Amino acid sequence: MTDQNDHDPSEDELIDAAMAALDQEPLPTSTLPEPGEPPTAVHQESEHGPAQEFKPPSPSPTLDALDESRRPKDETVCERCPASVWFASPEEVKCYCRVMYLVVWSSQEPNQILHCDGEFLGQEQE
Repeated sequence: MTDQNDHDPSEDELIDAAMAALDQEPLPTSTLPEPGEPPTAVHQESEHGPAQEFKPPSPSPTLDALDESRRPKDETVCERCPASVWFASPEEVKCYCRVMYLVVWSSQEPNQILHCDGEFLGQEQE
């Protein structure tokens, strides 16, 4: 004997359930900033001294691996640009731009590039 309440849902009921699920707010998939958003510096208080500026990790594993003294002293857009390629030798650190096809920053000749359209190439325009 089968109970009338134990029936397989009809196709219309399945569609209605799927549509109701689609109407719900999507869960966040990432806490990372959107591409092209510059990272923001945060000042953190320390028990042992004044507030220090905290820089979030750059998209460059090479820059992140370098000692702070070998990184650019003045902020440059190249530090967050996906078109930049950072490389280091024991003597020097350099940044090659894959958009302009040239070395745009080096520890021997630091160049503080503040704005560049290269970081926005490949992104959809609204």
